[in-house]
Amino acid sequence: MIFLFRHDWNRLAKLCRTQEAPPQNFSRMQSGSVGLVYYKATLNVGIIPQEIYLSIFPLFRFGLTPLLIPWSAIRKIEPANQLFIKRFRLYVSSPKVKLILGNDILESGKEFLASQGFEWI
Repeated sequence: MIFLFRHDWNRLAKLCRTQEAPPQNFSRMQSGSVGLVYYKATLNVGIIPQEIYLSIFPLFRFGLTPLLIPWSAIRKIEPANQLFIKRFRLYVSSPKVKLILGNDILESGKEFLASQGFEWI
């Protein structure tokens, strides 16, 4: 179970691990998915023009390092709505991992995403 919990996060960490401090627009205790694992109110997310910062709330981190995923690694963004919650699925090109993040989290990167050719729904 622990292996499954860490698998996709560790695949991303091989290329995107960081020791940098979170960005200023850092949102704590968000919900979202990295690969098959859903992080309910334990995902910390920061959006900056060049990258997405992801970390896990320290109490639940279990050795998972913070990540800085460059926007250039995102190949596709599509809606992944659930009931009344607007979310987006982001496809990372290498390694092939899917992220699901809420609209409110991605809103701060909207202009940059549009300039990179991603349609904003």
